[in-house]
Amino acid sequence: MVEHDTIHSMPRWTILCILIFALTLAHVPPLSAQNEAGLTHVIQPGDTWLALSTRFDVSQASLIDEAGTINSQRQPIIGTNILLHEVNSLNGKLLRPLSGGMVETAVRHGRSPWEVSLRGGQNHPYAPLLYTPIFLPGGDKPPVELPTGFSSMAISKAPANPGEALGIQAWADPVSEAAISLQSEPWNTFWNGHRLLAIGATDAFFGAGTPELSIQVAEHPTWTQPWLFEDKDWFYDQVSFAATAANEQESMQLERAQLKQIWGQITPEPLWTSTFAWPLEEYVELSSHFGARRSVNGGPYNTYHEGTDFSAYRGTPVLAPAGGKVVLAEFLVVRGGAIIIDHGLGIYSGYYHLSDIKVLIGDEVGRGDVLGEVGTTGRSTGNHLHWDMLIGTTWVDAEDWMKGEIGDWIRAAWAGPLSNQDHLEVPSIPK
Repeated sequence: MVEHDTIHSMPRWTILCILIFALTLAHVPPLSAQNEAGLTHVIQPGDTWLALSTRFDVSQASLIDEAGTINSQRQPIIGTNILLHEVNSLNGKLLRPLSGGMVETAVRHGRSPWEVSLRGGQNHPYAPLLYTPIFLPGGDKPPVELPTGFSSMAISKAPANPGEALGIQAWADPVSEAAISLQSEPWNTFWNGHRLLAIGATDAFFGAGTPELSIQVAEHPTWTQPWLFEDKDWFYDQVSFAATAANEQESMQLERAQLKQIWGQITPEPLWTSTFAWPLEEYVELSSHFGARRSVNGGPYNTYHEGTDFSAYRGTPVLAPAGGKVVLAEFLVVRGGAIIIDHGLGIYSGYYHLSDIKVLIGDEVGRGDVLGEVGTTGRSTGNHLHWDMLIGTTWVDAEDWMKGEIGDWIRAAWAGPLSNQDHLEVPSIPK
């Protein structure tokens, strides 16, 4: 009875404080767990085993063991995470000079030749370099290993997904020979002063994996690093065509060959100046998505939809999503009323099955200009707009293009701010 009276006699705020304190103690993780958490680092371009080892002052062997790789010659995979238990981050430059020697390299960077040679494990500063790694501590940026002549580099997305437009931006010493490829597939590469922009894509069947990103600068060793790709959850469509339509493979192949001649032309600068917009302001629904696996007349799912379909009423205005030049405006067998716009930098958009075409080849259009009207011409089963986008001759997901604002990213890489990269020292490429 006394205890009961004592509890009720305590102020309510006192009881509340006791409860909060107890809950707080229950949710405090043990110190060992806090210490063991360490730092999770997301691998970026240039994060080689040597660069990470230098940056975090740990052995390459421990990093490779933590990553669980059995191939120490393959560099860390861009877009993956690595756990660092001991963190002692160092800033500085990691160089692999070809010519000039240790003395010239040290003097060029305002360092003592003996300091540089001893830090690099050399007994004297007169040994030839031949791409021997040299670390110069200091500055405000961590050490990375980039292609010869590159002082900075960034990618548009990591991890990446199949069927999407991808880009690389860099600040580098301009050269005529700078070949960039993913899994041996070349990308379109453009220079704007010291700005390098590369644009590429994979198709919707590319799948998950870790393809090699490779950059070859002149005659120097090829720079490579794997890049993580994660597959997407695709739609599955069953479509039915009449026997005559399903068997007109020759017409489809001839039409595609005609269009590939157009898509293969590359305008070396962007022709759009604003964020991309949707090509229709009004529509009923998105009736089919890019990459949807397709079964034709009950057959296997061995093809995929190369664009985005908008179900819309006949006569609905079709608008240019961004600036560009009309390079095709005619009626085709399969695609019906067709318009293709060149947006520059090897980027194209197409508008098909139109009932009316309101532009001519050679017209320059801007965002919101009327191109034509929705219809059901060509190989079509109802009024709709088929809208597709390509990087060169590879179709990419236009919906992802809109959601990820990759168009703005590319414009910025071409001429906008580059995350304070403009002021960086540009290394000379050894001749």
